[in-house]
Amino acid sequence: MKTAITAIIIAALIVSCKGQKPDAGEKPAAGTGSAPEGAVIIARDIVTEVIVRPDPDGDPWETEKVMGYQGEAMINSIFDRIYNGSLTVYDYHTGETLSADDIRKTEKEFDDDRSRIGKLSFTEDWFYYPAYNRLEKVTKSVVFGYELYNNQGKVYAYRAAFQARLVE
Repeated sequence: MKTAITAIIIAALIVSCKGQKPDAGEKPAAGTGSAPEGAVIIARDIVTEVIVRPDPDGDPWETEKVMGYQGEAMINSIFDRIYNGSLTVYDYHTGETLSADDIRKTEKEFDDDRSRIGKLSFTEDWFYYPAYNRLEKVTKSVVFGYELYNNQGKVYAYRAAFQARLVE
């Protein structure tokens, strides 16, 4: 009788565990050439740009796309980490290391107004898990773009402040 009960319990455990998805906390190994187990590589080092402060007089869809954006905490956290020395950032164009003083100078150029960061540019790896119909993105870096205005006060371009590498 004990053997039959044990067999039933083991069978129930096997059946109940079969359909489980991988732990949501599992992240692919950054910088490796292979995809995580069960995943298909969709893209490596793909750059996605998001204008987080679109022109309110422009295309309504551009405003609607970012309606849920609340990036202030992330932006402030990255600046805090730069200034406390726990995050090294790089010049977007040259890849050279920037100091906290370099970042302070950049902030001064924009009147210490972080709300003028109107564009975020992410470098990501994308993975698709066919068994679960799930897509995961691993963000490797972010570049903050400050708004540049023309003589009518409209944004005409963005200046890359720095690149923060989130995954080495």
